[in-house]
Amino acid sequence: MAEFIVGGLTRERDFWFRKQFVENLWASVTKHNILLIAPRRIGKTSVMYRMLDHPKKGWLVIHFNVEPLRTPEDFFITLMDAIREHQPDYLKETLARGWDYLKKVFGRVERVEAFEFKIALRKAENLQENWTDRATELIDRVIYSEEKVLFIIDELPDMLSAMLTHSPGEWENFLHWFRKTRERCLRANVRWIVGGSVNLITSLAQRGKVSLINDLKPEILEPFNAYEVREFAATMFKQNRVPFDETAVPRMLDLLGAPIPYFLQMLTQELCRKWKQSRSGAITADTVNEVFTKVLLGEMARDKLQHYRVRIDTHYPPEERQAACLLLDRLSLTSDGIARKTLFQLYRQVEDGKTAGRSGLALEEAFRHLLLYLQSDFYIEEVREGHYDFSSRLLKVWWKKYYGYECGGN
Repeated sequence: MAEFIVGGLTRERDFWFRKQFVENLWASVTKHNILLIAPRRIGKTSVMYRMLDHPKKGWLVIHFNVEPLRTPEDFFITLMDAIREHQPDYLKETLARGWDYLKKVFGRVERVEAFEFKIALRKAENLQENWTDRATELIDRVIYSEEKVLFIIDELPDMLSAMLTHSPGEWENFLHWFRKTRERCLRANVRWIVGGSVNLITSLAQRGKVSLINDLKPEILEPFNAYEVREFAATMFKQNRVPFDETAVPRMLDLLGAPIPYFLQMLTQELCRKWKQSRSGAITADTVNEVFTKVLLGEMARDKLQHYRVRIDTHYPPEERQAACLLLDRLSLTSDGIARKTLFQLYRQVEDGKTAGRSGLALEEAFRHLLLYLQSDFYIEEVREGHYDFSSRLLKVWWKKYYGYECGGN
């Protein structure tokens, strides 16, 4: 029986509806390096682990998360440690053979374990100065091994954002090195899947550096569709022996809108729990309304939804944060969204209130970029031509409840 997995990785029998997407990724990496695009809580990391758990024949898969990293040398150390974790024999028997740098590392540790290995890598020499040489040597050895190797990087946009803040001098150097590395790998048997949102594209475009990542083929992981929501909810109700009438699942779809798997899991699990506590009648649309309000709009889900608010303050350009909040504020107060021209007027109001606000073409271009940010981060979508609304009804109702008037909407 499938289990509820709220917040963790979904693996094996709990991995719902994404197997064909994974097959498509495997087909794509035969010819391309990939940018895997997905909003938070959609299941991107679970897809990555599916490829790690079930590699295609002949492939060595290496996965690593770079979200907390700030420097290129941190990237190199984390990459090396990921090889140690996921392909230890390949590291010791193939990559380390004849490599003086790794001989020094292995000479410092008796067993190749994470903590000691990372420390030994740092102590072997000054990686702040030599990271490019060492990283290039590593890739050379991977290529010359003639093995089929797939590197999967999670949360690269977050690392680049932190690197720009803490190591601005190395930010562009790293992007150039990584672009050149991917091109070399594409001519061999080595591929890269880079996970993150399309803000990687829009943020680099603002700095005129999009050419450093436009070789990556975008693959978009969508939220569950209506069929998948119905199938998941009905299956979980039946497996948990929870009765439900014909109004329950359609109401779940109405309330969730574009369903983020995390919140679909949470809502379905809480409905099962509620019925098991009372065991009175079938779950109905009224039951769904009650649980949705208490759970998904209450404290249980607030810390998870809070990410969407915090992200504006931590990842958006400082000059765009007030306008982003204002647009979302006003959208949350509508029944069916706002026309693009009206959103532009709101954006202009924010700029007019600044000492040196933008105008003309610069203003229009900045507004266009902000809309791309908000769309790529799953806040909004174009619901019809020239008309925008929240992508998720859950997020819209939650935003209205907690932040509807915080940015000057009055």
